[in-house]
Amino acid sequence: MRRMFLPAFILLAAPLAADTYTRQPAVDVLHYEIDLELSDNADTVSALARLHVMMRRDAERMWLDFAGMEIDRFAVSGRERPYEMKDGRLSFELGRPYRANEIAVIEVRYHGRPGERGLLAGRNAYGRRVFFAENWPDSAHYWFPAIDHPSDKATVDFAVTAPEKYEVVANGRLIETRSLLDGRRLTRWSESVPIPTYCMVFGAAEFSVTHAGLAGGVPVVYYAYPQDAAAAARKFERTKLVLSYLSDLIGPYPYEKLAQVQSTTRIGGMENSSNIFYSEKSFQKTPVNESPVPHEIVHQWFGDSVTPADWDHLWISEGFATYFDALFYAHLEGPEALRARMARAAEAVKKYHAARPKPIIDPELTDLNKKLNAFNYQKGAWVLHMLRKVLGDRSFFEGIRRFYALYRGGNALTEDFQMVMEAVSGMSLETFFRQWFYQPGWPEYEVAWRWHESSKEAEILIRQVQPTGLFDMPLDIAVRHAGGTERHTVKAGAAVQTFRIAAPERPTAVEIDPEGWVLKSVVEVPWK
Repeated sequence: MRRMFLPAFILLAAPLAADTYTRQPAVDVLHYEIDLELSDNADTVSALARLHVMMRRDAERMWLDFAGMEIDRFAVSGRERPYEMKDGRLSFELGRPYRANEIAVIEVRYHGRPGERGLLAGRNAYGRRVFFAENWPDSAHYWFPAIDHPSDKATVDFAVTAPEKYEVVANGRLIETRSLLDGRRLTRWSESVPIPTYCMVFGAAEFSVTHAGLAGGVPVVYYAYPQDAAAAARKFERTKLVLSYLSDLIGPYPYEKLAQVQSTTRIGGMENSSNIFYSEKSFQKTPVNESPVPHEIVHQWFGDSVTPADWDHLWISEGFATYFDALFYAHLEGPEALRARMARAAEAVKKYHAARPKPIIDPELTDLNKKLNAFNYQKGAWVLHMLRKVLGDRSFFEGIRRFYALYRGGNALTEDFQMVMEAVSGMSLETFFRQWFYQPGWPEYEVAWRWHESSKEAEILIRQVQPTGLFDMPLDIAVRHAGGTERHTVKAGAAVQTFRIAAPERPTAVEIDPEGWVLKSVVEVPWK
């Protein structure tokens, strides 16, 4: 394997802010400590949150996202301080000037009844009380104070006191479970790897817990309601296989364990770091379906570990998860499985484009839930698929591994990914990234051809007729005839181009991109 050195500007580049969230450049939450007390008789919770905040520059005041709870005590570095709660923000002065690299410990004691966002308290399908956090995209601050944006990642500790009948699962490594000798149990979990707040979750329920062994040294555990334990075993059966495949393809798994958890939540699958939640309904269908298990596991690498620095770059999470899910099934079932999945993805992209003809990176779309769309999922996957064709497998997968290694545990933007892939391949990808991320649509080709008997050549005319701007792409052409097939790769980047391909006899058909490497539309028209 050749050694590859990245330019210094890649290592030093700082993400640029583009979405509508107001940043605080002076502050960085390093660590959350969240202590919770749960009751079996009510949906209310009481809690204590400690935030270890490092100042990146001199600062005297700051704010946190926080809503829906009542504060009992507020302190900064051990001293009670006044504060203001307004419009979902807890604002306060630090009490003295803090210099760059100083750390303040923000302590908030509070209580309340969880609402419709963040922490969900209620009953599962079997009438048993359960508690689950559901933070995506920015609902963590409805149950703990936070900088609730993916650009500010941190480590987190959970200490949950609950009735002894509950099993509690959270991010990271299990530190202890201890009976308090009063009918309650204390469970402590610790995540030592920085994660986004939307992934900081716990679940508490009467679980059946299955320790499924190790995958490459990573403990795998299943949490399911007792009534659905057998269905969970079937749904999660290939978890270790997925983990091993992705670890070999991308790089080491980033967390201390992988818990696969049945949950009473609204999202079908949520990729919480080391602690994936799946809606309980998917376990109660016959037959139980594996989806979206591989997709959510991919997120442990892309989304959770390599996290978009900005909501407008969500494709780094969802596009990667969609494509590497497809690669897993191609690994099991062969290349035709990948082509079939990409064909279905193309249909989803075109359907969504008909309603919203915008690019993948779409700052005009500010509703975060609406960013869960076919552009960030399926079109993002298509961009990776096409980039693989442009670079070749060796450079593409080397670039993927290097991108993960560089940004593991941190944040990245599309520009960061571009620079890594350019450094690995030695190619300029400016046009490719501009047209596929910042330009709407895809190439819509009109194709005509005719046969020249005298020169034994097929002349092929390709027009790009889309109204959204030209695309410059390598394009495979297959000229099929009774004796076989002639294959050539051409560079299709102009509005109108003609190509001549030699063949021993008159073609029976001319196919554009027969292996399905380009997101496109093709219409064959008569030669004029």
